[in-house]
Amino acid sequence: MGFVCYVGLGLYGSFRGALPGPVRVGWDWVQGILACAGAVWGWVVQRRGHRRGMADPPVPARARAGKRDQVGRSAGLAVAGRFLVLVAAPVLPAVLAFGVGWLGAAFTVREYPSEVGARRWLAGR
Repeated sequence: MGFVCYVGLGLYGSFRGALPGPVRVGWDWVQGILACAGAVWGWVVQRRGHRRGMADPPVPARARAGKRDQVGRSAGLAVAGRFLVLVAAPVLPAVLAFGVGWLGAAFTVREYPSEVGARRWLAGR
């Protein structure tokens, strides 16, 4: 996560260097505000998804099918993401802040819906 932020901020710095001085200061303030909002938004999106998953935890077969679908899409998203990073360089700090908030929320949960679903499935057998 730290390396991705470093590379993203490096790309943003190259974009920022092309701006004139007075515009650069204003743009930095806007990016700071957007980055704070992006981090909070990423946290909220992840927590809402987690809460939704905990309300109806998947059984192991459904969790495996969901993971298989997610892994199948990841190769195409990785290729598309490389292009989007270059296009999104002007607002990259806000996008990266969203990712940091999302990952931070994912790393701070006590248990995942798939774990709860597996435990309930085992208890029912």
